[in-house]
Amino acid sequence: MSQQISGSFLGPLLKQNYSVTVSGEPELLHERDGQRVFKVDLTTGEALTVRLCTFHRSQDRVLADTGALYFLNQAGFPAPHLRLTTGGERIFQWQAGCWGYVQDFIEGENPFMDLETLAEVGHLLGRLHKMANSIENYPVEVGWLEELPVSIHRAGAASATKEWSVKAAEIAHNLSTLPVEDLKRLPYGLLHTDVHEGNLLRGTDGRLYMLDWEDAGLGQAIFDLALVLGWNCVWQNSAGMLKPNQPPELYDFDEEYCRTLLGNYQQERPLSQLERQMLGPAIRFVLGWFAARDIERELDEPGISEGLAFTNWAIVRSVTPEWAATLTRWATETAS
Repeated sequence: MSQQISGSFLGPLLKQNYSVTVSGEPELLHERDGQRVFKVDLTTGEALTVRLCTFHRSQDRVLADTGALYFLNQAGFPAPHLRLTTGGERIFQWQAGCWGYVQDFIEGENPFMDLETLAEVGHLLGRLHKMANSIENYPVEVGWLEELPVSIHRAGAASATKEWSVKAAEIAHNLSTLPVEDLKRLPYGLLHTDVHEGNLLRGTDGRLYMLDWEDAGLGQAIFDLALVLGWNCVWQNSAGMLKPNQPPELYDFDEEYCRTLLGNYQQERPLSQLERQMLGPAIRFVLGWFAARDIERELDEPGISEGLAFTNWAIVRSVTPEWAATLTRWATETAS
């Protein structure tokens, strides 16, 4: 999306579709995944977040994106508020074959994932996962496990390269040895699929909001929890800190952080016994999925993952059978 987006371009669009008047020039917040996101000030003193998608995101895809926000708004979940057009539609066409949508802008900043924030995230995820558990409740599925063969292929292909041979082979082996049938049996919930500090916002009103719902949908609820455990409840172990970049690169699961997340989550939605047993494999799966994807991207454009390919590989290999058993025990002990 190379064209310049100015106030003189956006103003008439927003006037026509939302009956609002733009003040000044739009501020580009970020550009990725086939969309550009702007902050737009209005003459009323309010501000909007405007997302303009390219033809790479089909109308059906953009409708699915906004469907999650509309569903969450109706339930009072702390997510950006979707503005409907004057005709009551969730999206508008901003140029031929390209769609956009508008949210109320939330003033705030990304929080540090301390214990207090982690506790809030646990409660929010527990609430979210209870909101829908079948296509009758919510019509979009994530289908994450369906991509397992693709992830194994990605890692296997990368294992033939000089740069990633050992690490990619480890990821392929980890993904190939998962208890897939048990993971498939886990209960469904409405997933965010990408919970991290960058997708959280502490509003000036003090509330914690979850952002970026473009890939939300139904799936095994435990996968959201596994992402937060893997990304926010681990620390590089002391041996690795004393000898950086020397094998074995391992992470330790922090007991206080894990118990805080698991305990607060289960105040909203207690985990089943099978879910508690599958915490370790779930972390291996979701972080292995990200590792395989990021390694493939690194081969095309070195440095693009900003170190995440390496980190995700290191965390996956840290989920030993002993750690998996420990996570199961902590989940059982923190159940309400």
